[in-house]
Amino acid sequence: RRLRLMAREIHRRGIVDWTQSHMKQYVGAKARSRAWSKAKRNVKHVAFESVRRPGLALLAMLRAIPVVRKRVVPSLLKHELDQIPATPIVTAMTRDLDRIRKTTTPILIGPWISEVGFEVLYWIPFLNWAIKAFGLDQRRLIVVSRGGARLWYEHLTKEYVDVFDLFTVEDYRVSNEERWSDGGNQKQFEVTDMERAILDRAKQKLGLAEAELLHPSLMYKLLRFYWYEKAGVGLLTKHTEYRKLAVSTDREGLRDLPSDYVAVRFYFRPSFPDTPENRRFAADVVRSISRSTPVVLLNTGLNLDDHADLEVAGGKRVYRVDHLMTPQRNLELQTRIISHARAFVGTYGGLAYLGPFYGVPSVGFYSNESELVPAHLDVGWRLGRLTGAPLTTLDARNAGMLRMLLGIPADSADAAHIREVTAASAGPR
Repeated sequence: RRLRLMAREIHRRGIVDWTQSHMKQYVGAKARSRAWSKAKRNVKHVAFESVRRPGLALLAMLRAIPVVRKRVVPSLLKHELDQIPATPIVTAMTRDLDRIRKTTTPILIGPWISEVGFEVLYWIPFLNWAIKAFGLDQRRLIVVSRGGARLWYEHLTKEYVDVFDLFTVEDYRVSNEERWSDGGNQKQFEVTDMERAILDRAKQKLGLAEAELLHPSLMYKLLRFYWYEKAGVGLLTKHTEYRKLAVSTDREGLRDLPSDYVAVRFYFRPSFPDTPENRRFAADVVRSISRSTPVVLLNTGLNLDDHADLEVAGGKRVYRVDHLMTPQRNLELQTRIISHARAFVGTYGGLAYLGPFYGVPSVGFYSNESELVPAHLDVGWRLGRLTGAPLTTLDARNAGMLRMLLGIPADSADAAHIREVTAASAGPR
């Protein structure tokens, strides 16, 4: 039957047409391409199997060793489990950083327009790791931040552009509030229109036609798994590098200050809301410390974000520096003052994280515990242990309990606050 069908097809089409149609899959460019692809697949399969089978046998032998089975395998498994939810983000981040490394154009780092606490506690340690791990040329790096934060990046690069050199304070506030409204918070998970405008002006100021971007969204998207308790602390420790910052020898802005003082900055935030009790507490702390040590208030007098300064009455040993503050250098001046202080005392968060980076013990107060994030508290404790300068957090409502434990009479409130601050500087044990 098969022969009869073949004979009929040859009779209908002719011997030449029938032969060409049946030989097409074996002759010509397409046929050669298919044959070459098939040959490559076969070679890859043979090569893979030649490695896989001996490899499986070797792994079986290694797993049979008691120390590998009991110690090494569980450790490796825990390390991988720590970042399982973040694996796609880690892969994408690695690909982006590797692509940036292979380019030759300048690299704009930022722009950072979010909270001070996240910048100090996470963004800069993340940059320390990324630049070192991927071998980014520091000569290509240009940091874009705001408020005179350049001192925090001097160990990475000398190239710095301040947002307030590109925008007026009012334009910055309006644009940033629109960004918060659109995104629902200050976090920089995406490159927004405001940030594109900042980058365009920065490139214009620097005379750059092209530049690569190392944006904070890489860090935010990665570490959110740790902040929201979806991944272990290994995700943080593997992608950050915490190190002390060098104390500047330039004492600009410090000439009129005493040589020994405590830096203080109280402001309102959700964890330390604007209440009469918190106002009295802050005033008592300043008054108590100033009895034995001069106090330098770091109030800026500027309205740059959603943190309103808590005004505290001055005294003979209380110094103010708000007359020196400008939008372009307020963080720089506060950094210089904190880095030369005996200690920092104030609202928990933000600048409270900065002290340990300069070897300065910090005490941060809060009164609404529900607004605290356990992950941040843990990182603050780890930072204090690493730098030898503890970051201690205290509930302002526990002042009465501390008086009782320390055996101080209730009418000696000032002494109680002094003892509180002294005890807090000892840090966690």
